[in-house]
This record gives sequence, structure tokens and C-alpha cells, in this order.
Amino acid sequence: MIKLDMDSVVYKNNDFKLELSRLAIERDPKITLNGDLVFRCEDVAALDPVTFETPESYISLPKWNTKKTGSISFDFRTTEPSGLLLFSHGRPQSPKEQKPGRELKTDYFAMELLDGYLYLLIDMGSGKTKLKASNKKVNDGEWCHVDFQREGRKGSISVNSRSMPFSSPEGSEILDLDSDMYLGGLPESKSDLILPPEVWTALLNYGYVGCVRDLFIDGKSRDVRRLAEIQSALGVSSFCTRELQKRCSSAPCGNGGLCKEGWNRYICDCTGTGYLGTNCEIEATVLSYDGSMYLKIIMPVTMHTEAEDLALRFMSQRAYGLLMATTSKESADTLRLELDGGRVKLTVNLDCIRIDCSLSKGPEILFAGQKLNDNEWHTVKVVRRGKSLQLSVDNVTVEGQMTGAHTRLEFHNIETGIMTERRFISVVPSNFIGHLQGLTFNGVPYLDQCKNGDISYCELNARFGMRHIIADPVTFRTKGSYLALATLQAYASMHLFFQFKTTTPDGLMLFNSGDGSDFIVVELVKGYVHYVFDLGNGPSLMKGNSDKPLNDNQWHNVVVSRDANNVHTLKIDSRTVTQHSNGARNLDLK
Repeated sequence: MIKLDMDSVVYKNNDFKLELSRLAIERDPKITLNGDLVFRCEDVAALDPVTFETPESYISLPKWNTKKTGSISFDFRTTEPSGLLLFSHGRPQSPKEQKPGRELKTDYFAMELLDGYLYLLIDMGSGKTKLKASNKKVNDGEWCHVDFQREGRKGSISVNSRSMPFSSPEGSEILDLDSDMYLGGLPESKSDLILPPEVWTALLNYGYVGCVRDLFIDGKSRDVRRLAEIQSALGVSSFCTRELQKRCSSAPCGNGGLCKEGWNRYICDCTGTGYLGTNCEIEATVLSYDGSMYLKIIMPVTMHTEAEDLALRFMSQRAYGLLMATTSKESADTLRLELDGGRVKLTVNLDCIRIDCSLSKGPEILFAGQKLNDNEWHTVKVVRRGKSLQLSVDNVTVEGQMTGAHTRLEFHNIETGIMTERRFISVVPSNFIGHLQGLTFNGVPYLDQCKNGDISYCELNARFGMRHIIADPVTFRTKGSYLALATLQAYASMHLFFQFKTTTPDGLMLFNSGDGSDFIVVELVKGYVHYVFDLGNGPSLMKGNSDKPLNDNQWHNVVVSRDANNVHTLKIDSRTVTQHSNGARNLDLK
């Protein structure tokens, strides 16, 4: 607290003199007053700090009646990199003002920590202002002072006395907020909130964990400790201490979870473990897909995002198949993951044409991994922040950068297994055959919520649990029966998968002839699989190395493949043999 004798505040410069306190008392137009000023000395009670202990904790503050001018100042302290500090929004535009295909527009004000940096976000109806308010990271565990001032379209934000000016786009000078001001995070039920896509932490579900003290709004102190008591705010405590003990030293994360130090807490990253929960102690739900099955999450409202965190695990023996996709009923927007030739393919398409934005060059596509159709669990992660993309498969990461100014993804559904919303795509991904587990999108574990009944907007015929998958079975009842399929596309490379069970030791399983001497055969000889091929150099034989005959009336998996380097692979169940062939490289079938 600073006490000043206001009668003696005088500015002098040579012969020029201004009696500032007298002019202020007289409300002279030369003087601008900010905040709640009284022209007498008063004792100011010390304000206790509060700690937000979990990302779910928050405090509701009264509506901020800021209109044309306003100020906010506070101190915060944390070691965690990201979290929503302040947020409030206004009433949405009327239906007549709304443009078709656009998200609900509203005034808003927010401050957020993202990757250690403080950001200011404000929109007064004429367009957003997003300002990186700190040029260095402020999650160093020390107190950081923030001071925001605004008059009309212009203002400033200072972080630890380093001030940065801002100016909102031409137009409105009124910030018309209608909701409560939320400090530290948002309520679990956000159905009454309008979350702008620009406020990334709100849509990523990053609540703030750390301390806050000395909150002043328009010069008036806000006793946040008292507000937390009145609201019985969960996870908010009335003190601030930084524990030196490393919480991860006790190895709290089970089942291979990665432990990270937070603010007086540990954080278990359970991605890739097959488990969920605070300590990775809850086994994640598995869904099984046989090629005719899907799970579709129909979002209760149209979603618009500029940042996404996505993770899932999959197991499959098929080289192609849809893992997951966001889809829209009104645009070609999609964020899609699929198996493509044994690799994971990420496609991000933002439909600029429909909303008349700066046209991008088309879908951004990234590939990661190889030979992932090995019937083993693989972990996929996608991180998008505006134009920046990261795709990780089993902790190997590739990065991409999107072009064009448009960064907004619109979607109505999250689909797995089968892409049902197909109006805006020219090539439909293959249906998925295999298992999915641990699908989380922006912090929400959708597969588990669907199974547990926590959300009501799931549509599915995929089966919960680790099921043995048999897709589209047929039975050949006589030695003369057969099925004619389209020509196998195998000119430069190929991938073939099928399952069989029989009690007969010998039989032709697959045959495709070609030009000249080219052909391919898969057959069962004395209970063992033989693969015979001719690319023009004469026939070659590969024998499966099963440890016993396979005519045991049990299902067996067969993979036959050839890559661009002319390496042939024959995999029977979990046993693999390979062979490199020289000479001719093309298999010309007909």
C-alpha cells in the first residue's frame, strides 16, 4: 500500500507547473482518472492470495460493466505452462446479424497462459485483437504483475512493468460483456457459454493451476478468497505456497504413465498406456470394428476451433482404414486420421471457399510411421495450434505448417471406423477393421464417456471390448466353388490380407493371372501356406514358417505384401518371412 498526501502532488518543468491533485479533485479536463479514487488517505486491507489447485477449479466474479473504459490488475504465480486466467463474453448477435456458416459472434475478453506466455484477447464486435503480452515466459514460479487499461478501442497491457499498447479494429468502442467474469477456469457445464475459437485454452480445456492475488477491477479490490468461500469453490484454497518437494519422486503414475511436475502437484500423462485417470489406474475402453462398424459422436452444438489436442491408440492388420475424422454437415472442413499403406495419414482441410476467406492451397497432409498394420498397439497424437501441425506416432513426430490466413475448423461430428458424412469428399477412406482405445479430443475421453453413459450424443454399432474380428466371412462348401473378385492391383507394390479356417490340408486359396508369365498364387499345402509369384523372371516360392499345420479349424491371419523395393513379405499370424527378388519389378495382372 502506498500513501500520498494528495495536496502536495505537483508537476514542475522549469516555469511550467501543474497542481495535479487539485486539478483531479476539480475534475479538470486536463486530467484523466482511472479506477476508484478517493481523495483522502485510507487503510487498505491486505488481500489474501488464493490457489487454484486443479484445472477444474474456478471462481465466478460479477459481470464486468466495462463499456467504454476499464482496468484490471492482478498478480499470478505458477510453474505450469498453460491455463485460462480470465474470461467473459457478451450477448450473441441477433440471427439477422449472423452470417451463414459462421460461428456465433459475441464480444469477449480473456487472458490466458499458453506455453508459458501471457496472451490478451479482446473483441468489441469489430474484430478480434490477440496480443502476446509477454516477450518471455512467465511460468517461472515467481509473482508476475499484470495491469490492463483500456479507453475505447485503445489501451495497454503491462507484464512486470513492461507495457505493450494495443488498438482494436475500427468500429465499435464498446466492450459489451454480459456473462460472469470467470477467474482461473470455466464451469464443467459450458452449455450456457459462448467460447470464441481464438481463446485456445478454453476449447482445449486448460484450466489455470497456480496462485492469484491483489485483483483490482476498475480500481476496486476484489476479495477472491471471500468469493471462493461464498461459492464453496472446489479446489480453491486461501494461501499460496510453493512446495519444493518433487511430487514425481514417489513415482505416482502407474502402467507406464509419464510423470510431469506441476504447481504443487504431479501430472500423469497416460497417452499410449491404454489407461486413464489421475494415476493412469483405469483401463481405457476398447472398441472393436469389423469393417461395417462405426462410432459417431454428434456434437450438441456446431464446434469451431483453432487449436486441437487429439490422441488415440489403434491395433489393426489392415493397411488402410479410417481411424478418426471430424466432419461437418455444411462444409468440407475435416481433421482426419487414417491408415494409408500401413502409415498414419493426417489430413486437415479448412473450407475457405464457403466462407470467402483467404484461400489456402488445399488440404494439409502429413504421414508418420510405417508397417503399422502389424496387429500391435500404436499411439497417435495430433497437436494443432493455428497454422502449426504436429503428428506423432509412437513418439516419432513430424511437423507441418498450414498456408493461408484461415485457421478455423468447423465440425458437427467426430467419427470413427466409417466416415458417414461424405458429401464434401471425393475419395472416401476405407472402413476400419481393428481396435481403437483411448480416443481423447481436447481433453475429453469420448470412447469412455460413450460407454459409461456420461454423454448422450453417441451413435454406434461398434462393439465394446477386445473382440476377435472376422470381417465379411464366406464359406466354400465344395472343392469346385470359388469367388471372382476384381483384378488385384499389384503392378508396382501390393498389400493383401485375409483370414481363413479349415480342416482341409490342401487347397488353392487365391490365384490371379497376368500378361505373359506373370501370376500370383496363395495356397495351402499339407497345412502350410505357400506364396508363389512370377514377375517375368520365372516363378518363386515363399513358404510360411508356421510351427504347426494350420488346418486346425481355427482362424488364421495371412498378410502378403510387396514394396517398391521388390521386397516380398509373407506373414502368417505372428510369424514373418521376407524375400528380395532381383530383375523384373512389376507384376502385370489382368
